Amino acid sequence: MSIWSPQPLINIVYEALLKLSKDGTVPVSELDLIAELKRRGEDVSRRDLAKVLMTLEILGYISTQTSRRELLISVRKGE
Repeated sequence: MSIWSPQPLINIVYEALLKLSKDGTVPVSELDLIAELKRRGEDVSRRDLAKVLMTLEILGYISTQTSRRELLISVRKGE
Protein backbone atom coordinates (compact mmCIF):
# COMPACT_ATOMS: atom_id res chain seq x y z
CA MET A 1 0.00 0.00 0.00
CA SER A 2 1.30 3.43 -0.85
CA ILE A 3 1.24 6.29 1.61
CA TRP A 4 -0.47 8.68 -0.80
CA SER A 5 -3.99 8.08 -1.94
CA PRO A 6 -5.57 9.80 -4.94
CA GLN A 7 -8.83 10.10 -2.99
CA PRO A 8 -9.28 11.87 0.37
CA LEU A 9 -9.88 9.60 3.36
CA ILE A 10 -13.21 11.28 4.11
CA ASN A 11 -14.51 10.23 0.67
CA ILE A 12 -13.25 6.66 1.09
CA VAL A 13 -14.95 6.34 4.48
CA TYR A 14 -18.23 7.83 3.23
CA GLU A 15 -18.32 5.50 0.20
CA ALA A 16 -17.67 2.51 2.47
CA LEU A 17 -20.50 3.65 4.75
CA LEU A 18 -22.89 3.98 1.82
CA LYS A 19 -22.02 0.47 0.65
CA LEU A 20 -22.31 -1.14 4.09
CA SER A 21 -25.50 0.71 5.04
CA LYS A 22 -27.20 -0.19 1.76
CA ASP A 23 -27.57 3.52 0.87
CA GLY A 24 -28.55 4.60 4.36
CA THR A 25 -31.10 1.97 5.35
CA VAL A 26 -29.05 -0.04 7.89
CA PRO A 27 -26.80 1.28 10.70
CA VAL A 28 -23.13 0.22 10.44
CA SER A 29 -20.93 -0.75 13.37
CA GLU A 30 -17.49 0.80 13.69
CA LEU A 31 -15.87 -2.66 13.56
CA ASP A 32 -17.63 -3.50 10.29
CA LEU A 33 -16.45 -0.18 8.84
CA ILE A 34 -12.85 -0.84 9.87
CA ALA A 35 -13.03 -4.33 8.34
CA GLU A 36 -14.39 -2.91 5.06
CA LEU A 37 -11.65 -0.29 4.94
CA LYS A 38 -9.01 -2.99 5.47
CA ARG A 39 -10.54 -5.03 2.63
CA ARG A 40 -10.13 -1.95 0.41
CA GLY A 41 -6.47 -1.70 1.38
CA GLU A 42 -6.84 1.29 3.70
CA ASP A 43 -5.05 0.95 7.02
CA VAL A 44 -6.81 3.57 9.16
CA SER A 45 -6.22 3.99 12.87
CA ARG A 46 -9.22 4.34 15.18
CA ARG A 47 -8.07 7.85 16.01
CA ASP A 48 -8.00 8.94 12.36
CA LEU A 49 -11.34 7.23 11.75
CA ALA A 50 -12.86 9.07 14.72
CA LYS A 51 -11.71 12.40 13.24
CA VAL A 52 -13.25 11.57 9.87
CA LEU A 53 -16.51 10.40 11.45
CA MET A 54 -16.68 13.57 13.55
CA THR A 55 -16.21 15.70 10.43
CA LEU A 56 -18.92 13.75 8.57
CA GLU A 57 -21.27 14.17 11.52
CA ILE A 58 -20.63 17.92 11.78
CA LEU A 59 -21.29 18.25 8.04
CA GLY A 60 -24.59 16.39 8.51
CA TYR A 61 -23.81 13.32 6.39
CA ILE A 62 -24.00 10.79 9.22
CA SER A 63 -25.21 10.40 12.78
CA THR A 64 -23.61 8.24 15.45
CA GLN A 65 -24.86 6.55 18.56
CA THR A 66 -23.44 4.10 21.05
CA SER A 67 -25.01 0.74 21.69
CA ARG A 68 -23.43 -0.80 24.77
CA ARG A 69 -19.77 -1.07 23.72
CA GLU A 70 -20.29 -0.49 20.02
CA LEU A 71 -20.46 2.67 17.93
CA LEU A 72 -23.26 2.60 15.36
CA ILE A 73 -23.14 4.90 12.36
CA SER A 74 -26.22 5.85 10.33
CA VAL A 75 -26.02 7.60 6.98
CA ARG A 76 -28.50 10.46 6.77
CA LYS A 77 -30.67 10.63 3.70
CA GLY A 78 -30.66 13.88 1.74
CA GLU A 79 -33.89 15.83 1.78
